[in-house]
Amino acid sequence: MISMLRALLAKDFARTRRNPLPWLLFLLAPLCVAGIIGFAFGGSMREQRIGTLRFALVDEDNTLVSRFLRSGASGENLGADRRSDLPLAPVLLTREPALAQLHDNQLSAVVIIPAGFSDDFLAGKQVTLELVKNPAESIKPTIIEEGLGILTAGLDGLGRNFAPELTEWRQALSQSPDLERIGPLLTRTGVRLRELGPMLNPPLAGYCKPTATADDEATGGGSSFNLFGNLLLGLAAMFMLFLGGLGLGDLHREIELRTLARYQTLHVSLVPFLAAKVVFTGLMLLLCAAIILGSGMVAFDLRWHQPLPLSALTLGYVVFIAGLMALLVAWIPDQRRADPVRSMISLVLGMAGGCAFPPEMLPAFFRTYLMPLLPTHWYTATTRAVEYGGAGVDLWLPATIKLTLAGIALLALAAWLFRRRFAQGARA
Repeated sequence: MISMLRALLAKDFARTRRNPLPWLLFLLAPLCVAGIIGFAFGGSMREQRIGTLRFALVDEDNTLVSRFLRSGASGENLGADRRSDLPLAPVLLTREPALAQLHDNQLSAVVIIPAGFSDDFLAGKQVTLELVKNPAESIKPTIIEEGLGILTAGLDGLGRNFAPELTEWRQALSQSPDLERIGPLLTRTGVRLRELGPMLNPPLAGYCKPTATADDEATGGGSSFNLFGNLLLGLAAMFMLFLGGLGLGDLHREIELRTLARYQTLHVSLVPFLAAKVVFTGLMLLLCAAIILGSGMVAFDLRWHQPLPLSALTLGYVVFIAGLMALLVAWIPDQRRADPVRSMISLVLGMAGGCAFPPEMLPAFFRTYLMPLLPTHWYTATTRAVEYGGAGVDLWLPATIKLTLAGIALLALAAWLFRRRFAQGARA
């Protein structure tokens, strides 16, 4: 039986070597789709860790107010230890050098304080801050834009609540300093600030990201989320269904050429023949999974933090795919009818299992009652949780067992259908 199994496997591998194009197409598809979607929605791979926001400040006003804004953005009034914690790295430049560095992709954005900004603001007029964003980046310029939005909201609130004082401050600053005039102005401004104290001093709320411990690093927990890796795991799960259809779909060819019928006349059991197809498909799927996930590490600068659980889950998922595709062949022996059914089932299982898009986009009823029953969801949800949620052994081991048992049950059902067909004298 072992020699027969070896000969059948050699025949299947030789046939695949002569025509590898269908396998190559499904190998490249998840990498291409993950790259397109990731670049469309996530920007550059190196931008997933924000790092320091380097931008230019162009102060064309150069007054007391604009210098105050500059010092606030750069943290000049903070100590050296606290200033080093700021994620901002502003540089003071003139307009032309700043735009030139932006064009050379050395800056994420350029913030321009136009001339006359301070006079217009203190006079209660409408003021404008200019922002030029780097089109080659998506996240960092948006952060700077949101920060300017907060600044403008604060300036608007300041202008609405201190309009009379701002007018007097403008007159006082435009003339030579007069302590008799500035003293009462400081007093009135201080009284207004105390009145607004409850609104200016709300309860402090903050977020502290926990640092990864030694145990977390050993188990892969606490790893940062990676959009490309999240997409690639789901797309690999979906396209492995199509690859499994290629492997066990070859049984249709054996049925059409009556190879099974001739084999049955020589041997009592079909187990070696069917086992060869299952083993061949399983080995090819494992090889394809290694190529897809390994190529993703190179193409998208990924790092799989949990190789052992990921390998075990993939092995269980391969057993499920082999069982599912064998059952479809036993259920629909006609290749012309089976191909569209197999493709539709693979597509539905992949989409419904959350392989190609976030599961949160599906209706709550579907997520609660139907998705937990899908093996594709077991694989994608568990691999994503293990890689980016630090779930560890609590999730991957039960999921691997469920996938393996589901595959074995489907293989047993497929074998029973084959035996039933031959017992009824069906043409095969």
